[in-house]
Amino acid sequence: MASVPSINSLPYEVRQTIYSYVGRQTNSPYRRCDSVSTIAQYATVSREWQEEFVEPLTFKTIRVTPKRLKAFCHILASPRRRALVQTIRYHVLLEKYERHLDGEQETSVERQRSTEVLTEALGNFFRVMTHWQKSETSPLGLDLHLLVESPSDSSILIGKNSGPLVTGRALMSYLKLDLETLSLPDIDVFSGFKCTGRHLQPTSTLAIVSKFRTLEYLDVELNHDSTRNRDVHQRNCFAMGLGGHAKTVRVLSLRRPSPMLKPAPAPPRQPWSDFYVRMRAFSQQCESFEFDDCIDAAQFFTPFIVGPVSEKSPRSQEVPLWMRLKRLNVRNSYMMKTPYLRVTNRVEALASVHRVLVAIGRATSRMPELSFARVCQYVLTDGQLEWFVLIYERHTGQVTLRVRGFKPSKPLLGAWKHSISAKGLAIEVVHETKDPNIPEL
Repeated sequence: MASVPSINSLPYEVRQTIYSYVGRQTNSPYRRCDSVSTIAQYATVSREWQEEFVEPLTFKTIRVTPKRLKAFCHILASPRRRALVQTIRYHVLLEKYERHLDGEQETSVERQRSTEVLTEALGNFFRVMTHWQKSETSPLGLDLHLLVESPSDSSILIGKNSGPLVTGRALMSYLKLDLETLSLPDIDVFSGFKCTGRHLQPTSTLAIVSKFRTLEYLDVELNHDSTRNRDVHQRNCFAMGLGGHAKTVRVLSLRRPSPMLKPAPAPPRQPWSDFYVRMRAFSQQCESFEFDDCIDAAQFFTPFIVGPVSEKSPRSQEVPLWMRLKRLNVRNSYMMKTPYLRVTNRVEALASVHRVLVAIGRATSRMPELSFARVCQYVLTDGQLEWFVLIYERHTGQVTLRVRGFKPSKPLLGAWKHSISAKGLAIEVVHETKDPNIPEL
């Protein structure tokens, strides 16, 4: 009697077609929204099916809470399974609170309790991860996504995207670790770290980052760019600490927290402050750098701004050189919400957008490996949001500039063309907005 052929006897392309079809019927990444089946039921088809199809999807992203750490250790005791994991999402739940407290900030006692919960949860998780070896992890890298929130942080209100908003308490109550009692072992298995949920103070973020020996990717929130003492202190400490605690980081993504509920003004322009000097210095070790309103592009790229509004650089400051930078993503807004108003009217906003686009164009001459850049500037006037976008795409021997929302002026195009031609590259400019009424910048 002939033996029953196994799935491995099928050609690779056929197996992938089968996997894709089954995946669309289940809760795998290919699942349709109306599917109710689960991928786990297919694990019993055969060992080959389980190891080749089911487990790579099941273990690609692992979600774990402090209460499930023991089960996490048991399920991922095998080095073979550990090698399938690409992201560990560690979900730390803070204590619940009553609905009538939605709009109130945590008291000092409640904030201390949140600190204790987070500090203990991280300590337990790090001790578990010391049993993992770098050689066991996925060749694609292993990322840690830290999510910290209270079950009560979801508001009863619904946002524009039909999802629940977060409460005022969640927006106002920042998190921090007890740095005096915190004791975390060094870990060499994580290549990426991202933190979401409640805002974690940057000094606490650095305390975590300092324990990752091989960290390459960092995605975190900075404090608001405001005059509040806490914001100023945290931003400065973060900028000063990056060089010492994140030496291996090559991909840096910085975000501002959710909008302020109690507005505070922006600080005066200080492009040569310790914050901007140190951020420019650290960014020069990056292969990819991304930031939004948490960094003012006009101040960051001040060394490349010329004209009446330019500020002379101190003699000790050299012009930055981003030898490794391949990707740049800059997003800034004007006249939207405090402290990111930046200007008082649309005319000033357009003038500032022009200066930023010209300055970044000049700066690309100091980015020899740049392959992609996206500069987005948003202006809100009379309830209308205007988008001004410039995209730089480098291909073999040529750069394509895509322009949206404005007509580039000669000085602006000249800045970009000069930098591109200095690299010996041809240039193509694509105007993606056909509206004749768009402004010239």
